[in-house]
Amino acid sequence: MSAHDLASPVEVRCAQAHAAESLRASWAIGGLDCPDCARSVARSVEMLPGVLCAELNFANAVLLVEHEIDSDPSALVVRSVERAGHTAMGLTGVAVSADRERAASAAESAHEGILPAITRWTRSHRTEVSVVGSGVFIVLGWIAILMSRSSVAVPPVLVPLLFGLGVVFGMTLLAPRALNSVASRTLDMNILMSVAVLGASAIGQLEEAATVVFLFALGGWLESRALARTRSSIRQLMELAPEVAHVSRHGVGVDLPLADILVGDTITVRPGERIGLDGVIESGSSAVDESAVTGEPVPVYKAADDALYAGSLNTGGLLTVRVTAPATDSTLARIVYLVEEAQAAKAPSQVLIDRFSRVYTPVAVGIAVLVAVVPPLLALAFGPLMPAQFGEWDVWVYRALVVLVASCPCALVISTPVTFVSAISRAGRDGVLVKGGAALETVARIDAVAFDKTGTLTVGKPSVTAVVATVGRRREEVLRLANALESNSNHPLAGAVREHARAEVVREVPVSGVEEMPGRGVAGIVGGIRCEVISPAFAEEIAHIPGDVADAIEECESRGLTVLVVVEDGEAIGIVAVADPVRDEALASIVGLRSSGIRHAVMLTGDNERTAAAVAGLVGVDAHMARLLPEDKVAAIARLRERYGTVAMVGDGVNDAPALAAADLGIAMGAAGSDAAL
Repeated sequence: MSAHDLASPVEVRCAQAHAAESLRASWAIGGLDCPDCARSVARSVEMLPGVLCAELNFANAVLLVEHEIDSDPSALVVRSVERAGHTAMGLTGVAVSADRERAASAAESAHEGILPAITRWTRSHRTEVSVVGSGVFIVLGWIAILMSRSSVAVPPVLVPLLFGLGVVFGMTLLAPRALNSVASRTLDMNILMSVAVLGASAIGQLEEAATVVFLFALGGWLESRALARTRSSIRQLMELAPEVAHVSRHGVGVDLPLADILVGDTITVRPGERIGLDGVIESGSSAVDESAVTGEPVPVYKAADDALYAGSLNTGGLLTVRVTAPATDSTLARIVYLVEEAQAAKAPSQVLIDRFSRVYTPVAVGIAVLVAVVPPLLALAFGPLMPAQFGEWDVWVYRALVVLVASCPCALVISTPVTFVSAISRAGRDGVLVKGGAALETVARIDAVAFDKTGTLTVGKPSVTAVVATVGRRREEVLRLANALESNSNHPLAGAVREHARAEVVREVPVSGVEEMPGRGVAGIVGGIRCEVISPAFAEEIAHIPGDVADAIEECESRGLTVLVVVEDGEAIGIVAVADPVRDEALASIVGLRSSGIRHAVMLTGDNERTAAAVAGLVGVDAHMARLLPEDKVAAIARLRERYGTVAMVGDGVNDAPALAAADLGIAMGAAGSDAAL
């Protein structure tokens, strides 16, 4: 069976629409909290005149509509979405061709809603109104029941009235969705749930009807809150890039929005500024903090012809950069795109469930209809040959409603939260926040685990691991000189040196004439003598390195440590070795995972091969992959899934966000993790 055979009619039409010239428009959809709602909204929009294809990405709540060039269905789209109980904020429409560049999907500007403020509030907060209203009346209903059982005079109509109001409030959320599903000829859970609730009410079970609709609304509200946080985190990724960049055009410098800057333009990045676009350095040099992209905490020295990533921070000198990619295709934009793409992609089990739901709901409704009408019709046709009860329409309608209630996933709606809430609460007491029951189910099926290095297996902050002095000198002297020269530097390695010196209670000495040497180190005058804290490569050029210091450098570098050589008057007197230390619990955690049945553990990092190999050896993973960008980590997750099965990803940084979303289970480090990863 081919992929086309498994595709829905919507998917087939979308594929056909993509092959033709069209216009694209997009809307941000509010109040979206279930995949069924997303499918129903997309289907109803796709049925509008002039619309070729409608795709609603449930992960980022963006509705993308491709329509004929000579039509403008905007007003119809907004009305269709609002009829379904959601809000729609229009985004800029753009022309696209068959290749459908990713740039076309960028939402560039939003307009003010056309609804009055009160109406917009009501529609955007329909879930909250439904949950609170139904919950309040259910509680009042049970209070009334308890009062009546305690011999307190309660009007007979009060209990059904309270539970009836609970049903009404719950249906304010469910009814518009069900009606929209009917209008779009899509039988889904909303219809089945609505008929079940109305059926339960019709047979006098108002308590059950109110409880079911309340739990359904509560589940939707909790899911919408979780999705809102996810979408907010995705938007915050783009805030890592500045809104404007300094561009030189025709010899004149101007500040332009990133979207207006073209490939080939020259931008200037001052010290302390973030780099807005991918590019190549034309002039200047600086230490660049790429932790937002690679996850590695130590800035990288960049000079002419070196590549720069959008979202990186220029910590040192003035840089002139030639832009190599537009804002919509920058490294940072691709991270956002990868996250959204990974969240939108459905796991095989979800695809199976979606196909099953297309068949299950119509079948359930069909069986109920047959139960309601077949026996009475048989009684009409064959008369005395049929049992007397076959002719009682009210009996068979009653039984048909029972079939609907039984066939509806009400039992799951009621019982599943009890199990998951218990497990999630226990995890919360242990300091683990679980997004939902689906994540707990996935844990049991994990076959392989991928770990980020920095901030996950390691602490995520450089610290001094060793101070070595040459023969005839003392460790305190080496550390004292290094601390003096690094006293005013904002480099992460300088911070590690200062922190270690404070812990060792090293005496501070005055320093003058401090000179930053990007990519090499720092120099200054201490006690009237020129001293430097520099890289080993630069030390080989300007200083004499005794044999014991050279041996120490080689040994530390073989372990993946970053080495700072301390030089006094042209003579290397010692080294300070800095590293991102491995977490104390890392090795025990991986051993524990293996004992629980995990088949494979791998470390994914943007750091260099030597450091990666050293950390991998310390923590005991089966394999490691180094120098990975965010898209490389996503590809690695895909390869692990093909080879081992269900994969979990553990990470902490912005650069890990796509891989966390792409994995079957994403585990974000809490206290040390970035908001985007969480």
